Amino acid sequence: MRRILFILLAFLACQGVLAQNISGVVLKKGKPKKGVTVWLKKADKAVDTDKEGRFSFMGALADDTLQITAGARADAKILVGNHKDIIVNLDKNDFTVKEDDVEQTLKYTLLSRATGASDGVTHEMIMRSGLRTITELLRNYVAGVMVVTEGGSSKVTIRGINSVNSGTEPLVVLDGVAIEGFDLDNAIPVETIATIKVNKDGAGWGVRGANGVILITTLK
Repeated sequence: MRRILFILLAFLACQGVLAQNISGVVLKKGKPKKGVTVWLKKADKAVDTDKEGRFSFMGALADDTLQITAGARADAKILVGNHKDIIVNLDKNDFTVKEDDVEQTLKYTLLSRATGASDGVTHEMIMRSGLRTITELLRNYVAGVMVVTEGGSSKVTIRGINSVNSGTEPLVVLDGVAIEGFDLDNAIPVETIATIKVNKDGAGWGVRGANGVILITTLK
C-alpha cells in the first residue's frame, strides 16, 4: 500500500514539474500587436493578445505547442518546453522567439488553403481564427453563405436558394438532430465545435432542408 502511495505521489509531483505557466508578448515588426490569436494546442485553449500584445496560459505542459496566427495561411509554432516568458516577433518571412538573452529565428508553418465548400470549417480553423460566433465563421469561411446583422442579431441565408429578404433561414442540425429556432450566435461555444458544414441543396432533409442545411458536429 505504501509503495502504491509513493508511486502515486511521485507521479503527481512529476506532473507538477511538467505543468507550468507561460506568458509572452507578440510583436509585429517590433511593435506590440493586439488581437493576435494564440492557441495552446493540446490543452485546446485560445486567447487573443491584449493592447500590449500580451498573452498567458496557466498549467501548460512542456510537450504542448503554442500556435500563433501570423496570417491567413501561416502560423508561428513554438514548443512550450521550458519557456516561461517569451517575446515573439512576427516578420514577413520568419519569426523570432526571445527569452532572457537567448533568441532564435524560425520559419512559419504554412497551412493549406481552406476549402469550405468541400471540407467545411474544422476545429483547427475555428481555434486559430479568433472568431467567436458561428455566423462569423460562416461569413469568413463558407462561400455562398450570406450573413446580415440587424439589431444585434444575425440572419443567415444561402445564396441561390433564398434572397436576404425572403424569410426562411437554413435548417440547423446539431450532432444529427434538427433543431428549430437554433440561435447560431449564442447556443454553443465555438470552441466545442469539431466541424461546421453547409449542405446547400438540403438533400436528405426533405421540405425542412429546402433552404439548405447547416450541419454542426461538436467534439466528443
